[in-house]
Amino acid sequence: RQMRYFPFLLFVMANSLVAQDFEVSPVLIEANASRGRVSRDIMVFNHTDSPKIFNVKEYDFIIEDEGKKMSAEFGSTPRTLKGALNISPSTLLLQPNEKSFFTVTIDPIVSSKMRWGKLTIIAENQVSVLEEVASLGAGVKIKPAISVIVYAHTDQAMPDAEIFTPEKIDSGYSVLIRNTGDSKLKAKVTFLLTNVRTGDEVEINEMAAGLLPGEEKTLITEIPDHEYPKAMLTVLMDYSPNEDLKGVQIVLD
Repeated sequence: RQMRYFPFLLFVMANSLVAQDFEVSPVLIEANASRGRVSRDIMVFNHTDSPKIFNVKEYDFIIEDEGKKMSAEFGSTPRTLKGALNISPSTLLLQPNEKSFFTVTIDPIVSSKMRWGKLTIIAENQVSVLEEVASLGAGVKIKPAISVIVYAHTDQAMPDAEIFTPEKIDSGYSVLIRNTGDSKLKAKVTFLLTNVRTGDEVEINEMAAGLLPGEEKTLITEIPDHEYPKAMLTVLMDYSPNEDLKGVQIVLD
């Protein structure tokens, strides 16, 4: 007899997420909050055949290794949106196959730092008190949830970045870049191979990297076969139209 599998469902569709029984769109909000109040609508769709209550919980988040966003208490971090972020309504009751909207409003922000937060939308079953008490004996109930990331940019937040000397690894060379500024970074990193004796230079790789303030990323490039008697690897980072390129070099073994 053929076995049937029922995996936890989590689909990414453009800028929306479907988790088990409901859909949220968009799941990313980015806005410049220094130019006036900003409002965005978040759609919630109940795909189940029973009524559900949807609540919104606000969080800060901290960026950990490899860009993981660890939730923190709302208002507990320097980049919090507490005091500027408002949600209306905070609760929705949706009938089967019904959709509605939360409105997210960000008041004007004058700050030298980019701000951010996380909105977690939690699905609750609409049940009576007796049904809720009776269900407790079944064990811990996991409530489906989808998070929306909110980034508030400001004109006063300045970009800055560091690039570190490449290191030799088994697959080539790695280079670490770090966002040391206060705004989101979109960096273009170019790898050049140079014949030290003749000065001839060839581009061997180009990568793009997006980094939040405080975030870092390691980029890896292979070194192609060459006949240079002595070669040098140059790595250039273009991270802002208003800033000079930053670069590092290393003579290859």
